[in-house]
Amino acid sequence: MGKVIAISSQKGGVGKTTTAINLATSLAIFEQNVLIIDLDPQGSVGISFHLDEYNVKFGLYEIMVKDLPMARTILNSGLDYLDLVPANIHSEEQEIELYSKALKLDLLKTIIAPIKNGYDFIIVDCPPNLGSMTLNGLVAADSVIIPVVSEYYSMKALGKFLNTLKNISKKYNPHLKIAGILVTMFDKRIKKHKEIVEYLRTTFRELVFETVIPRNSKVAEAPSYGKPVLLHSIKSEGALAYLRLAEEIMKRKNTNKL
Repeated sequence: MGKVIAISSQKGGVGKTTTAINLATSLAIFEQNVLIIDLDPQGSVGISFHLDEYNVKFGLYEIMVKDLPMARTILNSGLDYLDLVPANIHSEEQEIELYSKALKLDLLKTIIAPIKNGYDFIIVDCPPNLGSMTLNGLVAADSVIIPVVSEYYSMKALGKFLNTLKNISKKYNPHLKIAGILVTMFDKRIKKHKEIVEYLRTTFRELVFETVIPRNSKVAEAPSYGKPVLLHSIKSEGALAYLRLAEEIMKRKNTNKL
């Protein structure tokens, strides 16, 4: 059975979209059938595969606003085992329409249902807020990955987001699990980073992934080449970290932790 994993955080700048793109690519490299859905109107997922919103005939807008079946919007990423549904929002008016439609919080869940079991994993990249699009992603998801960076403000946002997830689970999605907390942009040379990782592991134990994503120049520059880091520099520290994360995700799926 396919698993829907939302990548979500209340705080921007924590590597949410980078994680969605590179985790999806890593799972595909392990020959898992993967679909990545971009719920963020900024359209960063498509850009990472050389697709901007103006070159997408059918995408998120047609699915959510025009009721087009998702199967008609799925594009091949150019990589075996990896498909995507890009965002294609061209104007503020379209974005308002999108968020208005998404007030029906189970809309995405309904849209995904017919194609869910055609994939091993469906990765949903949520916007960096708690608006109606993010709520749709969390209601549709079986589990959520929460990226955090090793700094005070990210820790504060994590606490608030965990409380929000409890409320969403109670009201809208009682089966929602936390797939894991993922530390991103980690610099082992910085003492505070190591202290925060230790705090997370002590506090949240097995909820924290063993893998940490390092601060890595290849990860940062890959989007400018229109590629995930796995296709840009597969031997880089960042690429290897995302491959290890994919292995953890597959293991958690096999032990029913997703």
